[in-house]
Order: sequence, then C-alpha cells, then structure tokens
Amino acid sequence: MELSDLALTPGIWLALVVAGGLLGLDAVSWPQIMISRPLVSATVGGAVLGNAGAGFIVGLILEIDAMRHPPLGAARYPDTGPAGLVAGAGFAAAGGSGTGALVTALISGWTMGWIGALSVYARRRLNEHLLSPVEDLAARPKRLERRHRLAMGLDFARGCILVAAFLIPVAAMTRLAAAGPAQPRVLGYAMAAILLSVAGSAGASARVTAFGIKGWPLLLAGAGVTGLVMAVAT
Repeated sequence: MELSDLALTPGIWLALVVAGGLLGLDAVSWPQIMISRPLVSATVGGAVLGNAGAGFIVGLILEIDAMRHPPLGAARYPDTGPAGLVAGAGFAAAGGSGTGALVTALISGWTMGWIGALSVYARRRLNEHLLSPVEDLAARPKRLERRHRLAMGLDFARGCILVAAFLIPVAAMTRLAAAGPAQPRVLGYAMAAILLSVAGSAGASARVTAFGIKGWPLLLAGAGVTGLVMAVAT
C-alpha cells in the first residue's frame, strides 16, 4: 500500500504532524481554546485529507465518550487532541464510510488517547525537574521564563511525535478495514460495544454536565444519537 493510496503526501503528513503538536499544546499548556477536543481535532484531521465530514463523525462519537473524563486537576484523562486528529484522518483516508473503517478509527483514536495520556504523565514528571530547585528559579525570573517555554516546547514535540508515530499505521489499518472482507458478526459486536460505551459515558457525564437532569435520559439520548451517526456513516 502506497502513501498515495491513503491520500497522504509528505506535505500533508507534515501538516498533520505540526497540527498534532499544536493540539497537544492546547489541552494544558497554551492557549486552551478547546481545539484539542476530539470533535474539533478529528474534524481537522478529516478536513486536511479533504473529508471534514468523515472526521466530524469520528469526532462526534469520541467527544461523547470523552465527556466522562473532564481534564480537571490531576485527573487521568485521554489526550484527545492528537488522537482525534489521527482518528479523523484515518477515517477520511478510508473514504469516510464503512462499518469496519469506522470501528477501526474509533478504537484507534481511543487507544491512542490513553497512550497520549501516559506521555502527558511523563511530561509532567519531567516538568518537576525543569522547575527545580524552586528557590533558585524564584530568584531568577528570566530563567524561570525560559524553563516555562522549554516545557511548552516539549509538550509541542510530544504531540508531534504521537501523530508522526501513529498517523500512517492508523490510516493504513482503517483503509484495509474498509476494503477487506466483511465480518458482520465481529463488527456487530464491536459496534454494540462502542454504542454501549458512548451511551454509558453520556449518562455518567450527566452528573457533571447536565443541571437537573438524571443520567438515564442522557444515556438513552447518547445511544440514539450514536446509533444514528453510525447508521449514516455506514
């Protein structure tokens, strides 16, 4: 399989890698304007490959699932910026249709999000060393500013590396899933698992995001919306 089969030229690959760095920055470092949310990042990934709608479908489902993991304080949450970008680009590379391609893109995006979370944890531990000794940096504001910029640069590099490592494999797997032989029973189980996961996340998120609404209505709404999106995508 050639890169041209995946709609990936060196220029597009580089653009997505740089975009991954910017999306990785947005979650915590700068500017925190919500472009790292999967609804946005996956749409961007699809748009770069010429199919924003495909990216939007993936991003919509990942967004509902990610609502269960708000990025608050020291909480563990998936790194949805680079992951959404790659998942959206992967589904777009597969033509933006097909049950197998959609399942592969979603599973890849969610898995990559948690791998990205481990990289966020490692970067935070590194920041502890960059910002010590505290007494010395407190007495030297310019050095503190340089260390701060270095930490942001490392966060940008982290996002770039994630996209560079996963973009081509995910796009290739998604394309193969779209073109491969049908496996209706296995894919049906996978779709059901994704549907239940998203619906459960929507219901659980209601406790945090919905004022005066119990979990069950949003759980059912999440299931209905996700089922509709999957039907349109396939």
